[in-house]
Amino acid sequence: MTFGKQGGGGRRAAPREATPLLGVFTTVSQSHEAVFVDVSTSGARLRGPYLPQAGEQLFVSVEKIRAFGTVVRVEANEFAVEFDEPLSPADLTLLRSKVKLSAGFSPEERAAIEAWILGVDR
Repeated sequence: MTFGKQGGGGRRAAPREATPLLGVFTTVSQSHEAVFVDVSTSGARLRGPYLPQAGEQLFVSVEKIRAFGTVVRVEANEFAVEFDEPLSPADLTLLRSKVKLSAGFSPEERAAIEAWILGVDR
């Protein structure tokens, strides 16, 4: 079972970049960690144990990128967010470089390494 149509032919106008990075999404009442599965200039697909409701507005954060958006789809353990404002090409370049640096590590392992470097308890 797949989520959306990454191969093309669907409604998506912006190509997606695979970004297996750990980030955070914040609703009106709570913040949760989630894996950013892929990102385009217009939205993102996230995976995690907590799923917001379709239509819910939220704030997403991955690396130094911050964006407001609306949940447009929820399926299984993933959800899709459409950003209020498109991401810049520089933001996508930053994500690509972070993905290259973390190749071979799971998002959880990468987060643990970053926490250790920064001296933060997880």
